[in-house]
Amino acid sequence: MNKKQFLMILGFALVFEGAQCKENEVFVAHGSVAVLPCRDETSAHSHPTAVYWSRIVGNVLKTVWRREKSGLEFRPVRDPPRVNCPVPNFGKADYSLHIAETTIEDGGKYICEVEGKNRMVKVINLRVVRASFSPAVVVEGLRTEATCHVSSGTQSVRINWKRNGKLTRKKIFTSVSQKDGGDWTCQAAYNGGVVEATTSLQVKGIVTPQDDSSVVYAALGSSVSLPCVFTDGLIPYTVMWNRTSTTSYSPLPLPASFHESAGPSASATIQRVEDGDEGMYTCSGMTKGLNGESKKVQRTMELVIARVLRSSSSSGNGPVTLSCHLSNSSHITSYEWLRVNYGPNDTQTVTSVQKTKSFRIKEVNEKDAGEWVCRYYGEQGVLGNVTYELHVMGAVKSENSSSGNKTAMVMGLGFLFLVIFLVLFQMYRNYRRKKMILLYPAMETIVHQAATEREKRERSRPKMAEDCARDPKPVSV
Repeated sequence: MNKKQFLMILGFALVFEGAQCKENEVFVAHGSVAVLPCRDETSAHSHPTAVYWSRIVGNVLKTVWRREKSGLEFRPVRDPPRVNCPVPNFGKADYSLHIAETTIEDGGKYICEVEGKNRMVKVINLRVVRASFSPAVVVEGLRTEATCHVSSGTQSVRINWKRNGKLTRKKIFTSVSQKDGGDWTCQAAYNGGVVEATTSLQVKGIVTPQDDSSVVYAALGSSVSLPCVFTDGLIPYTVMWNRTSTTSYSPLPLPASFHESAGPSASATIQRVEDGDEGMYTCSGMTKGLNGESKKVQRTMELVIARVLRSSSSSGNGPVTLSCHLSNSSHITSYEWLRVNYGPNDTQTVTSVQKTKSFRIKEVNEKDAGEWVCRYYGEQGVLGNVTYELHVMGAVKSENSSSGNKTAMVMGLGFLFLVIFLVLFQMYRNYRRKKMILLYPAMETIVHQAATEREKRERSRPKMAEDCARDPKPVSV
């Protein structure tokens, strides 16, 4: 069917009573499936002889899909085809056209013509809503603009932008930040409904942390990581770390155990946090965009050091106060003291003791020795912990151990002195004995002979008893 013939048919359809002609608008988001309605409201069942779908492009009428009286179908050659008119729906008087993966170029006027008992002609204006950024990939700090394009039509459309479910009026970004990256939704409201189209903005630069408000907390003596993660496009060997004072912003040297990584993750590590390492740390590097332009991006973060301060009286078992101290406590909302006990198989039990900045132990004893933890909180929850090991050296434990040691020492020395005394006394007796022998040799001889005889008698007694038992002699009465 050529253009003149079709326009003649359309004109007659608009004039004569036997034809029906209606025009409506269909809104659809870019990339979704568009359904152009074409139903015969006069009959629940229809038996058409031919269905024609055409589109007006400029001054040219192009066939989109058609089915002849013979049942032969014609459709554009495409793999896979995006346009389809489901034939099984014809029995329900539904001749709607389905367009998959709709693009902004698909917008425009479509004409549905059905030949059956009656000739039905419908005009549908497809309006495609597309959201986009120009450019869609941008280095942080540069400019981009959001655009919501709607195909032309007769109805007025009200455009709004949504970000994370909230309406926003921001369309032009003079200096893009990492927080601007992600999905943005264009909301097109018209008389009869709302259509939403979503687009994504990719921001190159430092993705972690996203801004200069980052604060890193670390306990004194521990290891800490300072995050600095770049997106793709980082120019190698351009990453630098600097440190400045929190108050005067004057440059300071990096800590002795400071170590920085290479690659997209340019994060740094302080192996052991020492007193005085707090301050502002800045990570910077050059990033290249899609168009070849390069820009320096940087991120500043604050390192806050936490420690436990102990104050006690001069007496060994007097009160002890443990205080949680941070180099900058402006973001701290509350503190909590925890007691950590260890049981069999390294089981750990954590008990909350008190929710204050300082904790006072009135009288220190052995059960207070061990691990104490100060946990500090911010508006977003737990910010960090600092551990303190309480050693009970000069208190009750020391007194008990010292008194026990003294008792054992006294007893040991007493036993040693007794042994020495007995040894010396025995030596003295031997000495006196030898001295007496030298003075009275005859008496020593007599004593020696008496002792010898006594020893012989004692040896002979068992032998005589044995002989008597072997040979008993008869006795006559």
